[in-house]
Amino acid sequence: MAHRTQLNTQIASLTGISKHTIDRIGVNLNKGGLLHSGGRGRHAPDMGPEDLKNIILAMLGSESTGRVFESVLKLHALTSKDGQSLGDVLLEICSEPKRAKEIMQISVLRNYPQATIYWKDESGTRVGRMQDFRSSPKQEQQGMRVVASISGKVINALVEFVSRPENVGGNA
Repeated sequence: MAHRTQLNTQIASLTGISKHTIDRIGVNLNKGGLLHSGGRGRHAPDMGPEDLKNIILAMLGSESTGRVFESVLKLHALTSKDGQSLGDVLLEICSEPKRAKEIMQISVLRNYPQATIYWKDESGTRVGRMQDFRSSPKQEQQGMRVVASISGKVINALVEFVSRPENVGGNA
C-alpha cells in the first residue's frame, strides 16, 4: 500500500496529468469522504483499492477537479447488462493485480452516461470483449461526445503499486 503523496506522484508519472491536478482531485474526493484521510508523513493513511478506484473514476469522469465527487458517484452507478456496476467491477480490478492484467482499456463518455471496459481475450490479443455500462434510462444527448480513457498498462501499474507491501511506511 502507498501513502497519498506516493500514489499521486505515481499517477502523475504514468498518466501525464500534472501532480497538482491529481492532488486537487484527491483533496476534493477527501472532502466528499471518498478517500481515506488522516495524519501526514509516517502517519498518513495507506491508499487501498477503494481509493485507487475513486481516483480513476474521478480522472475519467470529470474535466474539472471541483466536480469529481459528483462524477465518481455518477460513474460508479453505471450498470452493465448483467447488473454489475462500473464501480464494483473497477474495485474488483483494483483489488486483484491478476485481474488488472486482463484490462486493455477503460473508456468513459463524459457527457453521456456510458463507460466501456475492454478486456483481453485468453491469448492476450487486442481482440478482447467489451463490457458496456450505462445509466438506467436511455438518454440521447446532442453534441459531441467527450471521451476519456486509461490504458490497461497504466491501470496494471497502479494496482501493482498500491498492492506492494514495501510502499507502507513511506518506503517507495
